[in-house]
Amino acid sequence: MEGIFMRKTSIIAPLGTSPPVITEFLQYVQEAMFERVTDLTIIVTREPAVLEGKELVKAAVKHRYPMVHIHEEELPFTDITSDEDHLEFMKICARILREQREIHRAEKVYLCVAGGRKDMCITLSLLGQYFGVNGVFHVIMPEIKAYSAELERVRYEISELARAEDKERYYKEREEIFEKLMYPPAESYTVIRIPIIPTPQNIIFDVFKLLKARKVSRKDVELPLSFLKDLEASKIIKITQNFIYTEEIGYNILKVLGEVI
Repeated sequence: MEGIFMRKTSIIAPLGTSPPVITEFLQYVQEAMFERVTDLTIIVTREPAVLEGKELVKAAVKHRYPMVHIHEEELPFTDITSDEDHLEFMKICARILREQREIHRAEKVYLCVAGGRKDMCITLSLLGQYFGVNGVFHVIMPEIKAYSAELERVRYEISELARAEDKERYYKEREEIFEKLMYPPAESYTVIRIPIIPTPQNIIFDVFKLLKARKVSRKDVELPLSFLKDLEASKIIKITQNFIYTEEIGYNILKVLGEVI
């Protein structure tokens, strides 16, 4: 048990307007999976309520798990409203995923997709398959009405904490209120693992080699024809009798992920 606990584990979590889902998952990894979380990356938009929730998460983590290194990633928009926003989000997430092992030296990387916008969580989960994450998780609160009511009751305190000069002190002074919200009993919520199938790195490299070529002879491509047909169906490439061409979506993928994969 001790050897397992000493491994470095990193969590990446988009944040929406329900801050507790991040600390609930952190608590689950630490106390149910017996894994030492060393890094937590919180992804937020510029939405004011989300930014306030981020400050609550940071204070709660520092209070109970002070050894966890917190990293913040603020997206350059309040919401994803265009293809350009989505591509930018993909680029940022790809960088974050790569940093977990290259910079933070994490042996395990978990995604918590219980918070944040659905489109963000879906995109992050899909990218996780390319970067070999060790698990994608969702947090479920069976008593969602009671949970939502409790969250709304402390909205004022959450806003006040975000404005406080000493946020950790403010949290500690209202510990009874915040701890009950941020770290409920383990039996009050359920964490589920979302099955994913990691994509082999050699396949990823071959696909990007194909996209970078822009135009390549079919006989020079070693990827299975069935897989190429799937790429064509997704409008990533176009297959002719003798050549394979990179389509616009393929260009976008290359532009967004080409530097980090």
